[in-house]
Amino acid sequence: MDEEKKETIVPGEGEPLEEQKVTPDEAAVPDPPAEPEKEEQEETETPEEEEEGTEETGSGETLPAEGEEPPTAHKYADRLTKAFPDREFKSDEDYEKGMDEYLQELEGYKERGTMANQKLISLFESEPQVGDVVRDMINGATFREALARHISPEDLTAIEGDPDYEGWNKRKAEREELLKKRNAKKEEYDKNLEFTAKAIDEFAKENNMDDEAAAKFLGRFDAMLADINSGKISKEMLMTMKRAWDYDNDIATARTQGEVAGTNKKIVAQKEKASKVKGDGLPKIGGTSEVPAANNPAPSYIDSLLERTNKKRAL
Repeated sequence: MDEEKKETIVPGEGEPLEEQKVTPDEAAVPDPPAEPEKEEQEETETPEEEEEGTEETGSGETLPAEGEEPPTAHKYADRLTKAFPDREFKSDEDYEKGMDEYLQELEGYKERGTMANQKLISLFESEPQVGDVVRDMINGATFREALARHISPEDLTAIEGDPDYEGWNKRKAEREELLKKRNAKKEEYDKNLEFTAKAIDEFAKENNMDDEAAAKFLGRFDAMLADINSGKISKEMLMTMKRAWDYDNDIATARTQGEVAGTNKKIVAQKEKASKVKGDGLPKIGGTSEVPAANNPAPSYIDSLLERTNKKRAL
C-alpha cells in the first residue's frame, strides 16, 4: 500500500498517455454513485393528484386540464346561434335538431320565394309597363312619376266595350267606398282626440294634478294601452283593473246596504209606534174600536162578516 499506484489511460487512437501518480488517500476515496436518470425519478401521479388536475364548472362541464386545448365548438354553432338567439345548444342532439328546423325554414322560404317570383315574372311578361313602373320606383322614382313616364292617363280609364270595363267599374267603386270609410274614420279619430284632451284636462283639475303628476299618470296608462294593443296582458294589469272595478262595486254595495238599513230602521220605528196604541185593535161587540180611525186598516171581507155576526147576536 505504501507503493504508489500508477494508472495508464489509453486514448482512442491507441497512443499512451503520461503516467499519472495517485496518492494512497486518493485511491481510498470511492467514486460517487451515479445519479439515476430523469425518467426513473418521475413517479406515477396518485389518484388525488389526478383529481386535482381536472376542474369542473358549476354547470357540470369539465374544464380542460392545464396545457390541454379547449374543446372545439360545433361546426354549426355560429350559424344556429344567429338563427335561434334565444336557444341554448348543449349537445350534438340539440345542434342536429336546430339544424333540421333551420333547413326547414330555409326550404319553406325558398319555396314561397320561387312561387312569388314566378307570379311576378308572369305579370311582367303579360304587362311589360308594370315592370317598367316597378323598375323606376326601385331606382327612386315616385309612383306617379313612374306612372307618368310609362302609362298615359287615358289608358287608365276603361271604356264601355273593353273586356275589363265591368271589373274596372267594380274596383273603382270599391276604392271610392274604402276612401270614404277612411276619411270618416280619420274625422272620428280627430274628434276623439279633442274629446280626450278635454277629459284629461278636467280629470287633472278634479284630482288636483299638476302637469308633472298628470304626465306621470298618463305615461303609465299609455304603457298599459300599448301592451294591450300589442296583445300583452299581465297579471299586474288585470289586478289594477280588478281593484278599480271592485271599488265601484263596493261603493254600490255600500249604498244599497245603507238604503236597506234605513228602510229597516223605518219599519222598526213604525212597529214600535203601533205597539204603543192601547187595545188589541179588534172591534168590540156592541161598540166601536178604541183604535184611532187613522190607524185602522180598510175593512176586509172577514171584518165585514164578523161585524154582521156581532150585530145578529146583539139582537
